[in-house]
Amino acid sequence: PPSIMASTKSRNAIVLASAALLLVVLVRILSTPSSRQLAPHNNERGTSGVASSSVAGVTAFARINSSSDGSLHTASAKWKVVTELPAVKQQLAETQPLIPQLASSAAGLCTRLDCATKHDALEPSWVELSFQPRINWKAGGLRGDCVAGELEYIWPKYCSPTPSFGSWPSEERLRQADVHSNLLPQASMSELVDLLKGRTLLIMGDSVMEQFYNTLQCLLRKERLDVVHSMAHEKFMQATKPLWQMGKRKKPPKLPMEATNGMRMMYARVTTMHPDEVDAAVGSADAVVLNWGLHYQKMEEYTEHLQHAFTVLERLASQAGKAVVFQETGAQHFKSSDRRGYTTGEWEFRDKATDAQCACQRTEDFNVNTRNRALYNVLSSGDYPHVQLLPFYNLTRPRWRWHFGNCTHRPNGWNYHTCCDCTHFCYSPTMWGAHLHN
Repeated sequence: PPSIMASTKSRNAIVLASAALLLVVLVRILSTPSSRQLAPHNNERGTSGVASSSVAGVTAFARINSSSDGSLHTASAKWKVVTELPAVKQQLAETQPLIPQLASSAAGLCTRLDCATKHDALEPSWVELSFQPRINWKAGGLRGDCVAGELEYIWPKYCSPTPSFGSWPSEERLRQADVHSNLLPQASMSELVDLLKGRTLLIMGDSVMEQFYNTLQCLLRKERLDVVHSMAHEKFMQATKPLWQMGKRKKPPKLPMEATNGMRMMYARVTTMHPDEVDAAVGSADAVVLNWGLHYQKMEEYTEHLQHAFTVLERLASQAGKAVVFQETGAQHFKSSDRRGYTTGEWEFRDKATDAQCACQRTEDFNVNTRNRALYNVLSSGDYPHVQLLPFYNLTRPRWRWHFGNCTHRPNGWNYHTCCDCTHFCYSPTMWGAHLHN
């Protein structure tokens, strides 16, 4: 109906504007003295509000790239289209405090069935994203247009400066297939590297965060920005290693890489908050991007852990040239045995009988927003003004067809005969490009 089409068009325009998406946050933090938080979007009934401080990030980017005579450098030209969108213009004129917006957004998050969206298959008919048969791991983690979005599978085909796709879906095909993000503003790795010259970036969190880090590794190589692991970098890793061995897990960061301008980056696999690892992160990095959400079931515990971690991380984030960015928890799309055909989408409540013939479901994962609501409530206290919020839920919410799905016979042996994965994402250059822009 026309009314629904108009609503969808309006919503898409707002989502596009609010995608002004990690790069903008870091530019604001590292280049301006502002301590304003990024206001999250309102997800109730599928709507999103434009984040005021994400717009501030765009204007800050333009400001630091302007010359003394007021003219903009070429680097800021690509953001011009974002600031000209009507929704952004409206936000540029607003100056209300962002803490009340955080509290309001927390109350507006959809955490119930009656406000959940049942998604359609919006991809073109030629896109092959069925969940059967299983992913062909021996062929390189491939099933149709779903390429397992982990480093060992994307590196051989998508990370070379001169790629050769063979029978695999080309990068251009994947861009056209991903209708959820191919119109969103994109960022390149070179922009992030330029911003973090001589600094250390730590990506910290669960396996979804590792997928994001794997993409950064891929882009660093693809854009010819990586250098051989230097002796200075190795000494740095050894010097900070004792910080990560003080607690019970004793797992220092891994997968270190270095850029041509001295930027270092590394990933720490952390699924729940451990105080010693938060301390280690503060002692190891200039910029920390992290998330723990999916592995928490008790929101009282999650809230307490966020408060403890943010108290420590705020001290880092408040220093000049430092940044702490906490990412929203992304959506899952597991089926359940609920007779109504609906589910929260979570792994814990999935229908285990469907594991061997996995198919992810189209209903919005609304229960994950209990984590995001807890996060918003903690940030809205105003006690952590320098800890920034990185949107991720809206980017992942409609991507029910972009999960691994049937992943049986996986080489690592995880749930070998019953592997059903509606958490991790098939590789999409535009999804991660939009997230990097954020």
